[in-house]
Amino acid sequence: MVHALEKIYRLLKPDGILIDIHPPPEPSSIDVRIGEQAHAAGWLRETDDYGDYEAADEALATIVARRLFAVERRGAFSFLTHVDTLAELRNYLTEEWENASIDDVTAARIEELMSTPERDKEIILRESVRIARLAPIPKA
Repeated sequence: MVHALEKIYRLLKPDGILIDIHPPPEPSSIDVRIGEQAHAAGWLRETDDYGDYEAADEALATIVARRLFAVERRGAFSFLTHVDTLAELRNYLTEEWENASIDDVTAARIEELMSTPERDKEIILRESVRIARLAPIPKA
């Protein structure tokens, strides 16, 4: 990853910027909203132990320490996926998210919460995302 960031540094115009967006190395939460209340159901599991996210953090820290880029701003936001059923969530994960799964305890909690008679309910997958704006530091 550092090699790619070095290449970006060489290709950016002097007034260019690098926007980095990636998740932190922590699990995404799963809630069930019933009416106006959100109920924690569990966490999404990733089988790769978040190694790619940790590597991205390390690569960014390396290029900042080497004074190729300076961090101008950092932020965070949540990316929400709304589905109506556990099956729909599992299908979404199969199609869109490699190495992710829902453990049996979380699945049982989702099913328990979704079995209430309330009609206004949904499952919400909440992915935390970090964003940073980095400016290249001119060569001396």
